[in-house]
Amino acid sequence: MPIETDIPQLDHWLLPSLGIWVIALAGLAILLFLLGWVWALLHGGVIGAPRLFRPVTRRFLSRTWAAIADLIFISPRRVGALAWLGIKEAIRRRVIIVFVVFLATLLMAGWFLDPASDNPVKLYLNFVMGTSDYLILLLILLVTVFSLPTDIQKKTIYTVLTKPVRPSEIILGRVLGFTLVGTVLVVGMGLISYAFVVRGLAHTHQIDTSTLRPLGDPVPQPDGSTKTMQQGWTTKVNGHRHRVFIDLQGHARLEMEQGHTHLAQADASQEGGFVLGGPEGLLTARVAKYGNLVFRDRNGFDEVKGISVGDEWTYRSYIEGGSEAAAIWTFSGLNQAELAGDSVPVEMSIGVFRTHKGDMKRGILGSLAVRNPDTGLLVELEVFESKEFSILQLQIPKKIERFAAARFVQRRTRSPDGSVTFSPQQPPASDPAKQKAFDLFRDLVTKDGRLEVWLQCLEGGQYFGMAKPDLYLRVGEGTFFTNLMKGYAGTWCQMVLVIVFGVTLSTFLSAPVAMVATLGILVGGLAHTFLTQVAVGQIFEGVETPYQAGPIESLVRLVTQIGVMEEMPESVAFHVMRAVDTGFRLWLESMSYAIPPLSQMSFAQFVMNGYDVSGELLLIDLLRVLGYFVPVFFLGHFFLKSREVAA
Repeated sequence: MPIETDIPQLDHWLLPSLGIWVIALAGLAILLFLLGWVWALLHGGVIGAPRLFRPVTRRFLSRTWAAIADLIFISPRRVGALAWLGIKEAIRRRVIIVFVVFLATLLMAGWFLDPASDNPVKLYLNFVMGTSDYLILLLILLVTVFSLPTDIQKKTIYTVLTKPVRPSEIILGRVLGFTLVGTVLVVGMGLISYAFVVRGLAHTHQIDTSTLRPLGDPVPQPDGSTKTMQQGWTTKVNGHRHRVFIDLQGHARLEMEQGHTHLAQADASQEGGFVLGGPEGLLTARVAKYGNLVFRDRNGFDEVKGISVGDEWTYRSYIEGGSEAAAIWTFSGLNQAELAGDSVPVEMSIGVFRTHKGDMKRGILGSLAVRNPDTGLLVELEVFESKEFSILQLQIPKKIERFAAARFVQRRTRSPDGSVTFSPQQPPASDPAKQKAFDLFRDLVTKDGRLEVWLQCLEGGQYFGMAKPDLYLRVGEGTFFTNLMKGYAGTWCQMVLVIVFGVTLSTFLSAPVAMVATLGILVGGLAHTFLTQVAVGQIFEGVETPYQAGPIESLVRLVTQIGVMEEMPESVAFHVMRAVDTGFRLWLESMSYAIPPLSQMSFAQFVMNGYDVSGELLLIDLLRVLGYFVPVFFLGHFFLKSREVAA
């Protein structure tokens, strides 16, 4: 299955995210400044507000410098001691019980996890990773929000405050202690999950000799005898069986089923003459190299998006079949050392939209081509048959000797004013129609390692749909164990953010209120993508509507049965409704920056679908954690400093 989320690239993500982070901090400072003025106006009026506001400002600046000084002169020894207190507190709260719950859940999983399902790997991994994720986050939520309020209520925190301890050290010690406890839980659950998945999916088959039949005519052998290829089936295990082919040399090959196969070794002592090993290709970690995607319309002009076929989910765009329309992926940084072997493997999983059924037993025909971005040389490699979201594996030979056609194609774009801009192209050195073979890295990959892969639909009236991750170059294979641990690293990053927010909110809120607030941040973070789409009006993206309706207008349209394509009658109530929706969207957009994007920090989809989690994605998650930790840590310092216990 494809990855159905946008995959960020570190070099494209870092600078825009850093700019948004700085703007968010500036907005927070302005908000605090305005709240200070409102407080001064309410208590001192217009005349007395400046007199009240000046000491508040001085106190704010002094505490800012104090917080910075706390970071500079922080004592690792005191932080370590406070972290150890947090660990002992978590142990006293019986956090180990989460292991008992997790193990009990796995013991009962055999009742409802069916290894005979169409995708047993995704079923098992979705269960173990989803269960451990929610258990960890809920447990950490309960532990963190009750920590400081309970110490303050029972006055046990005075035993710490009598020592020369800084407020920032108290917060950092609690965060570090709970993080260490959570790390042990995450690692333990990851190891248990690995053993559970491997054991649950381990199986083998035997060749069913009663199903073996001759395949083709007998072939004479040098010794005067004849041999015949055979085909048959294996025994049925876990709800499936494999077709078996035995060649003239006595080697057995099994077809793929449920995404895996088995290696067969000759063994005369076994029934059927072969012994079959465990599943191969079931638990994978494909290392994928992704390119940037643009579209070419039916008239040959480049577009950012393709055609909308009316799907409610507009993640994929479509290209029209039987025309010049194409999807173009541009890959960068290619080199022969990274792409070993005689060919470059290409894997794709694209959507198919049929305007007429045709022969439903076969897929829709498409073509794969490669192009040099500098010279414009386009070589059409092969025609393939694609079905809806089935992984298709193709090869780009490094020495291209068989191809359908070769020609020069110049890309062009059309600006809103109607002018046409052609891409720069070097003059051709020779006529490609007369060339009998092409070298991939000499003729098609540029000197800086760029290559374009073109995908077209060949059948008129049919459409191919794709997004950026739907086609990639498979440049390697990672280990499943390492990839699963990377998946749990995403859970660890989510856990750290919950700890940071839980500890900070508990510095100035009571335990029940802090729990509700942290739970709200947790739920909002898991629904971060949806909240952002609502805030910026992307719910109806791709649909030409007069106005992207907000929640109030959507409710009115729902009650009055007015469609999204129909204009509403203008009135005073109409303008008030639009103004309220605009304010609500601005509030949601500001919340989308304040609430951590927990939904984007999960790697479960990568692990479940067999894709390797890259180091860039892990680094992006760590930078997100750091980006939220710094301002939230400073806020926690101010809140704890302002409490009477911290005076």
